[in-house]
Amino acid sequence: MAIDSVAKIQANGGLTGELAAVGAAKDLAAYYAADQTPPGLRTNAVQWLQRQVMAAARELPRRFDTVAAWERFRSELRRRLPAVIGRPQFPPLQESVTRARVRVGNDVICERVDVYLDADYAIPAFVFVPAARQAAPLPACVWNPGWPESKFKPSYCAFGARMARQGVAVLVPDHAPFGETTFMNRQQPDGMTLIMGMGNVLGISQLALRSAETSRCGEYLRAREDIDATRVAVAGLCQGGQDTWLSAALDDGFCAAAPLCSESTFAQHFAEMASYRANGDSSPFPFGILRICDIEHLHAAIAPRPLLVRSNLCDDWWPVSGFDDVEHFTRKIYRLYGAEHCVSFRAEVHEHDLTGPFADDLERFLLEQV
Repeated sequence: MAIDSVAKIQANGGLTGELAAVGAAKDLAAYYAADQTPPGLRTNAVQWLQRQVMAAARELPRRFDTVAAWERFRSELRRRLPAVIGRPQFPPLQESVTRARVRVGNDVICERVDVYLDADYAIPAFVFVPAARQAAPLPACVWNPGWPESKFKPSYCAFGARMARQGVAVLVPDHAPFGETTFMNRQQPDGMTLIMGMGNVLGISQLALRSAETSRCGEYLRAREDIDATRVAVAGLCQGGQDTWLSAALDDGFCAAAPLCSESTFAQHFAEMASYRANGDSSPFPFGILRICDIEHLHAAIAPRPLLVRSNLCDDWWPVSGFDDVEHFTRKIYRLYGAEHCVSFRAEVHEHDLTGPFADDLERFLLEQV
């Protein structure tokens, strides 16, 4: 019964029976005529939050007519965003531990390295390098696995060996809670809950942690004598692609970036996708990020460095309408620098893996741009 009809009942000393039912029906009819939203959706918290996301996204600046205007915004983004999303700051890089050096075939070495993060924690990683001593320092790439993947994934190891044979070192880390970072039989429900729960009470969101781990891996590569510090790129797939565009946006130490299968916007993700699909967990969504920027701003913040972006049309968890938004805005910013030729956006129809056109395009990109 509508609120107005309750007031009428009280004013008239109470209505009973058929007369009360008629009065309520009239009020409801007026209610339905005035608001076409089904009543069940007016009590739907998801829909309410979707509207908040859309409103926050509308407030973000998207018009930049000069490089100076854009760089003022980017400078402010880089200053404010790490604290908002909880990107941890680690102590200075110290010596990392190489546990083993394993020959892969006849011409590649895989190093099992613990990349120094803190006094009591290191990032487990594979580093693929040529077996033969090289005349000059190597270009390199940090490859970020997706959710819930690790450095053990065969396609990632195969790609690392494939690039090492062509003179490009590849580091594949384990991001918490996957791989060797937590107990492997319960990583998705338990490990992720523990990592995110403790991170949240400390103010460290999951994607921010992964981004900081990615930057430390880049720092480690640049410190190696066999790596050219000016030629270290970053790439990744799915949540690893998120690590890529977030890390490269905040860290100019990466000379090029290639996020794969991770392109949409947070606005489209929730305004659109939340109506037909629920995510496995909340790890891809740093808290408070829409106070500062959306995903298109982070891609554009990589400008004018080379940027390869590939989307998989079959990945229904990255709305393609958001991909279009990212491409349009990013190209506009690169155009300000006269560097639109450094950007490549394309969708494919393929499996969700570093194989086929994704592996081929990334190989060409690294060989040409790094």
